[in-house]
Amino acid sequence: MPLELKLAPKLTYKLRLSPQMKLSLNLLQLPLIKLKEYISEEIEKNPLLEPVDSEPLQEQVEPYNDPQMPWSEEDEEKKQYRESLITAPLTLQEHLLKQLHLVSSSIQEGKIGELIIDNIDDDGYFRCPLEDIAKSCKTTIQRAEKVLTLIQTFDPIGIGARDLRECLLLQLKAKQQENSLAGQIVDNYLSFLEKKRYEYIAKKLKVSIKEIKDAIKKIASLEPKPGRSFSTETTYRLIPDAILRKNKDSYEVILNDWELPRITINDKYKKMLKQKDTPDETKEYLKERFNAAKTLIDAVNKRKETIQRVLEDIVYIQKDFLNKGAFNFKPMTLSDVANRIGKHKSTVSRAIANKCLQTPGGIIQIRYFLNSGVKQKNGELYSSKNIKLKMREIIKREDKNKPLTDQQIARLLLKQSSTSVSRRTIAKYRAQLKILPAKSRRE
Repeated sequence: MPLELKLAPKLTYKLRLSPQMKLSLNLLQLPLIKLKEYISEEIEKNPLLEPVDSEPLQEQVEPYNDPQMPWSEEDEEKKQYRESLITAPLTLQEHLLKQLHLVSSSIQEGKIGELIIDNIDDDGYFRCPLEDIAKSCKTTIQRAEKVLTLIQTFDPIGIGARDLRECLLLQLKAKQQENSLAGQIVDNYLSFLEKKRYEYIAKKLKVSIKEIKDAIKKIASLEPKPGRSFSTETTYRLIPDAILRKNKDSYEVILNDWELPRITINDKYKKMLKQKDTPDETKEYLKERFNAAKTLIDAVNKRKETIQRVLEDIVYIQKDFLNKGAFNFKPMTLSDVANRIGKHKSTVSRAIANKCLQTPGGIIQIRYFLNSGVKQKNGELYSSKNIKLKMREIIKREDKNKPLTDQQIARLLLKQSSTSVSRRTIAKYRAQLKILPAKSRRE
């Protein structure tokens, strides 16, 4: 039977997002500051959109600066809110000290570590002889060296190095590549690398020029100044997407609406759409702009509704954490929240992406409230954050001459809090907490 080509109609079904749905999803994942910019741009482009008042779009005159205007509780609340947005950035030394206080095993070790951190410059390098540190703390050079080695495991990787070679080796070690070709070049031939003597290095290491150049690419991806990501020269505004207010035994979630331009559709143009003498071409343009304006307003309102529901669910589940502290975290995932509020997991993910919540205890990234759980024998889940906190406490109180192994920590958790955790999970959490294994913690 001969083959032939024919045209034939075929009906297929495809799921496609409408423009309205695409806009809603895009706006949902925008943080407050980006949404504010987007709405302001749309007001400029669409003549049918107009702000209800110009206050959010302009530099607002604070009422408390005008002695002729009455002062209210709402004005005071807004003042305190705006003042809370000025946040000093964390310095490199503060960042390192926080880590030191979590892992230091003794008062003397803490003092040595603090002195070392004080002598780390803005680029992240330790610029003081260890002999001076040991002398100032009345300890041995070996003890000071041990504390420096501990600090060199802190974030950012490469911190506390005494020269470029050590800095790069620390980063390669963190990637378990210290024995790679790149590691050998950094360790033994860095001065020749700076002079681009690739052939000499290849000859010495008995590899090809191509292998040397591939290794150089890896070295080039490392950070030669690990401390430069920290700066104390500027401050920044951290704008929460919602505010948490405590009312007796419960919490109220208040969306941060006053940071957004309030928009509506211009009445003048709405009337023109209904007038018979309006030219058809003008009506067609106005109708298109009207639909765009209405879609934007609906999408913004939908965004508010979704974020409100997501936050109310998160706050309800994590009420004990907010009231009593970190040891009262409940395990909670995106899927858990999505199931409870009847939304898709991806919608919840967009709703909390790049957003933060102002709580009575400070501003917190919304994603911080989510954490996985470890299943117990009775079927219940135990928060991974709680396990990490208890691990840290156990390690802090351990005998430094006989530090606990991961298996021993697991047994203590089971004995002290009836929390069943495998040794592998303990090892994983310990690595996430940047806590050294038992043999490296021994004094």
